[in-house]
Amino acid sequence: MNRHRQRSGLNLRQLSYFVRTVELRNMTRAAESLYVAQPALSQQISRLEEEVGAQLLVRHPRGVEPTAKGQILYRQAQTVLREVDAIAGMLHRETAPIAGTVSVGMPSSAARMLALPLIRAVSGRYPTVDLEIVDVSSADLTVLVQQGRVDMTLSPDQENVADLLAVPLVVEELLVLTHPSLVLAQDKLTITDLAGVPLILSRPPNKLRMRVEYAFMNAQLQYKLLAEVSTSAITLPAVREGLGATILPYSAAAAEIEAGTVRHHHLAPPLWRGISLCTSRSKPQRPAAAAVGELIQSLVRELISTGVWRYCTMAELSQSKLAY
Repeated sequence: MNRHRQRSGLNLRQLSYFVRTVELRNMTRAAESLYVAQPALSQQISRLEEEVGAQLLVRHPRGVEPTAKGQILYRQAQTVLREVDAIAGMLHRETAPIAGTVSVGMPSSAARMLALPLIRAVSGRYPTVDLEIVDVSSADLTVLVQQGRVDMTLSPDQENVADLLAVPLVVEELLVLTHPSLVLAQDKLTITDLAGVPLILSRPPNKLRMRVEYAFMNAQLQYKLLAEVSTSAITLPAVREGLGATILPYSAAAAEIEAGTVRHHHLAPPLWRGISLCTSRSKPQRPAAAAVGELIQSLVRELISTGVWRYCTMAELSQSKLAY
């Protein structure tokens, strides 16, 4: 008689229950969203912990938190469930409606311009698609799509990566943003004009920061760094307060520029950055993700052609601008 307990193996129900519990950080809310009784959910999570031989969640009065191993499983389970969804979508491509969850990663600057129009467009055209927008640092975007944690990214200055399909989308001019009271030599500035101006810049690693540093290095100048921040949500309030200047595309500060709370200046010669729509070459793309990707491209074209997204062009018209 075999005295060793036979493992049944992980199953998709357990993984989906676990992912939902981590997302909501609460067993009661997770059970309600999954339409199961809380004891049944707790039992599935306990079985999953027994199966992997590790505690995955820490229970406390306010809810639950994933352990270190729980975080690892959460990331991997997201990828597994997404790929299962992709297989099902491909098998039913001809008859099934476009539906499911589509996750799009983008930097804060692009999110300020594109996130709300994209939510409206997806809701109107594909009401059965659940759109998830992941706002992260540009340095993290490539890893997210490689690991299958998002379906696609809008990645600034994307380098060639073997398992990544990058479609150039838009090229943006980088603008010097200041408080309206700051008097600079002229509206069209050189890097030399900025040498003594306190700058608030993105924290490395950041591709826009790399372009700024290269421009100063090429001019054999040092810049005056006031602060490093991780998101334009911090940078722009600091500029509005007159604490310093920054260098960002129009997309990051459109509302502030149009409201007059931030003044923009052009650089001569100009600095540019490109944004590419990136997907995985190795992972199958679901119909819903493909539809959202096409919608993003048409939406970007519309925003540019109507003048909503200023100081930029479609990538196919301006690739030569991106050379360092």
